[in-house]
Amino acid sequence: MAQSPRLHVFFISLLSFFIISSYLIVFIKYYFFDHKVIKYNPINYNVINTSGDTNIPKTDTNIKKIKSDFINISSEMDEIFKENNFNRQSFLDKSYSNLVIFSSLPDDFSELETIKKKDLFILVLLSVIFIENEKILDERKKILQWWTDTEGELIDRDFWPDWLKEISAKYNFKEKNIGNLLMSVDIVPPSLALAQAAVESGWGSSRYATSGNAVFGQRTFDEESGIIPKKREENEIFLVKKFSSISESASSYIKNLNTHVAYEEFREARKKIRMNGENFEGLFLVNFLKNYSERRQEYIKDIKEIINTNNFQDLDNIYDSKSLINQKLSKPK
Repeated sequence: MAQSPRLHVFFISLLSFFIISSYLIVFIKYYFFDHKVIKYNPINYNVINTSGDTNIPKTDTNIKKIKSDFINISSEMDEIFKENNFNRQSFLDKSYSNLVIFSSLPDDFSELETIKKKDLFILVLLSVIFIENEKILDERKKILQWWTDTEGELIDRDFWPDWLKEISAKYNFKEKNIGNLLMSVDIVPPSLALAQAAVESGWGSSRYATSGNAVFGQRTFDEESGIIPKKREENEIFLVKKFSSISESASSYIKNLNTHVAYEEFREARKKIRMNGENFEGLFLVNFLKNYSERRQEYIKDIKEIINTNNFQDLDNIYDSKSLINQKLSKPK
């Protein structure tokens, strides 16, 4: 019995439908699921002209920015450092052309192989820590100059210049003894800051670092400004504080060491070193940061291991005997 023409057309149409549908499914799957275009968040960076000179402008308003732009991935970050001849050795011998300040770490940073990730992390933090320390040294120099010119230890707080009152408020200082203020207005050795950042952020791989620029593990109880830790105990309510930039994170970290009562021993030890006219060494000063972590002595041991393993001690020598870092805490003559 012969098939009717209509039935024949129906089967052909049905077969065509299945064939076209299968191709359509493959197309949709490839272009909308398998073939996703990865979009990375743009990362701002600023190139600061220093010509290898440590006597650079230090305040936020007068730092000389010669370029401001954006990158998306870590390989671009690497290229920017190379373009500006900024690496660990050029930093040590002050032969670099410019400092480069990145606002954050790229989205693909945690995916880098270990050696490259560590190298880039060190360069990113070196620039940031150096600038933050220079800002502090600038404040210190201004205080020391005023102290010398006016015999400021005899002047009541009510008659301090406005800029000195602002610095005093910044460091939560309420006394009138300038020497005690200077004990807080001082730097953190680069080796120590770098090692703590490496430990606290897993060399920049932690979600706190990548999503909140939290490279120093500082805590907060403000839910709007923190990230909830995944391994937090049920009875604990702290969060890891997030920041708008790595620079803000570093500034907050240094201020924490310079003002919090938990680190008074650290500041006292630093004061004694300065009064002896010696260089600050992270390997020594870390001994006074047992309160930084609940792990206490084990934490100190880890920081020392990071400093030693990565030869961070050399980074503390960027301030020579002629630098302000070695001026004694006593009143200049």
